[in-house]
Amino acid sequence: MKKKITNWGNYPIMEADDRLISFEKDLKNTLNEFSTLIPRGNGRCYGDASLADKTITTTSYNKVLSFDKEQGIFECQSGITLDQVLEVIVPAGWFLPVTPGTKFITIGGAIASDVHGKNHHVDGCFSRHVKEMDIYLADGSVATCSPSQNADLFEATCGGMGLTGLISRVVFGLKKIETSYITQKQIKAANLDEVLQLFDQYNHYTYSVAWIDCLKKGKHFGRSILMLG
Repeated sequence: MKKKITNWGNYPIMEADDRLISFEKDLKNTLNEFSTLIPRGNGRCYGDASLADKTITTTSYNKVLSFDKEQGIFECQSGITLDQVLEVIVPAGWFLPVTPGTKFITIGGAIASDVHGKNHHVDGCFSRHVKEMDIYLADGSVATCSPSQNADLFEATCGGMGLTGLISRVVFGLKKIETSYITQKQIKAANLDEVLQLFDQYNHYTYSVAWIDCLKKGKHFGRSILMLG
């Protein structure tokens, strides 16, 4: 059905023939009907990702397929959001290996944008933790890929913004946790040079991010609060 779609920044706004899929048959029927389309997650990108006149929205394609609580291996459909995954894994003592600034993105979107979190210097982007995924290609076939199987397709899809095909099934690894809380340390920095030095000094911390004041002028330009976890 025709609807107006936009992303987090609310610009641009486009009118699209958007199909919401819930089942495998919906996905196949839509791919057969449309000669061109772009997959769409939960629309939380800051930019103009997945804005086209024909889109296929995956947010109802969101089942948990399996969860190995001993090894921390999670298998799901691509439309599940990070928030929905967290509701399942945190009570079992696991956490997402990489989380961006919002938990309201889909797993498919996390891979298509290859998101990073505040632990990028330690754990890399989300794709580093993806073990396997299925992708619906333009010809209607389904390809299973991983870092060792169909590796070129895997690498092109991670950060590929949906241009290689529609990610349908994903298997990825989790991070073991003892609690859902993070111990935080805060350090004040007088200027930009100092906070950059502090990032290097404390790079052994898993999580690091800074609030930086770019409006202050002179020797205190970039005064900051470094937050570590």
